[in-house]
Amino acid sequence: MNDEFYDDNLRTFPAPKSLLDYEDVPFFGSLPELLRSIRSTFGLEIEFVRAGGTLPDMMARCFTIKVENGKSPGCLALLPSKHVRNHSMNVSEEEDFLMSLALLLGDAYRWQQMFRKYAGELASLLPVPATDNNESHFSETLFTILKEGAKILDCHAASFYILETKTNSLKLRSCWGLPEERLLDPPRSLHDSMADLEAILGQVVILNEDYLFEAWGAPEDFPTAVCVPVSSPMSIIGTLWFFSNRQHCFSEHDLRLLEFITGRLAAEIERASLLRELEHSRKLKNAS
Repeated sequence: MNDEFYDDNLRTFPAPKSLLDYEDVPFFGSLPELLRSIRSTFGLEIEFVRAGGTLPDMMARCFTIKVENGKSPGCLALLPSKHVRNHSMNVSEEEDFLMSLALLLGDAYRWQQMFRKYAGELASLLPVPATDNNESHFSETLFTILKEGAKILDCHAASFYILETKTNSLKLRSCWGLPEERLLDPPRSLHDSMADLEAILGQVVILNEDYLFEAWGAPEDFPTAVCVPVSSPMSIIGTLWFFSNRQHCFSEHDLRLLEFITGRLAAEIERASLLRELEHSRKLKNAS
């Protein structure tokens, strides 16, 4: 296998994210009014440029809003004055003022992140209601995720394999667009499933040539297939395959959709596991 072939069919999953993600930058509700007040009071043309955005003027001086881990929600851009303004600040005072303001906004960003984390932790403490943990309902949920995911990606079949760590094998637990008897097939050996192995290591594998399917150990024969990992923050759950009846090019947008689909799948599995453990604990408590 040469490097060019490898790069065309193997990509990082999920795709590496830039430290400066425009869409992740929070909106500081009071910032526009603050900047308007500074313009009118001090005569300084200041704009807030979100991370990943474009500077309004190439000659602007930038003051980065710094937070932890090298990330930044953006910067304050001091634009060249288009006409003479009367203000008492010299260049040094302007820089000191804007650096202090950038530090303040950095603190506000960190407070917002801390509050978001705290709110999420509170949400996780909500009591889980009693349930009969209907297994057939759960299998229907998995089936629906595969079905809707395939339709979104313009694919014609899907299969979800659980990784059985004790036996180093992959067992089909749900499928759509494939014969139901596939669920009766014996587990696939992880050793012979190169695509699944690469997915478990954090890659997305795209197969679009006949000879690739055997080399990568694909479970089904279609013109195009993609294999992605299904995992939680704590463990590897398995792999998810989507198949297309025609040549299909998976775009960066498709990879983002795949990330959402696998995330939903992992969440449903962990939720079912939590409910099962909770129900077991309740039965033990009632029996004692």
